[in-house]
Amino acid sequence: MSETERDTPVEAPLNAALKQTSETVYDTTRVTPAPIDTASARKGEGEGWPWIWLVIVVVCVLVTIYLLVG
Repeated sequence: MSETERDTPVEAPLNAALKQTSETVYDTTRVTPAPIDTASARKGEGEGWPWIWLVIVVVCVLVTIYLLVG
């Protein structure tokens, strides 16, 4: 291999793992409903989670204070 052959750029990606191996084509002729139309949540479902997280945070703060002071 000569100097000039080694210095010429090669048509290869810098990282072979990032090379795109397949091309994805999506069907644009089929219309699907919006995600909000297919949601299955009922009214009032999940309203208790903020209270659960509040209790968890209060317990964690109390344990932290106990460990720092005690």
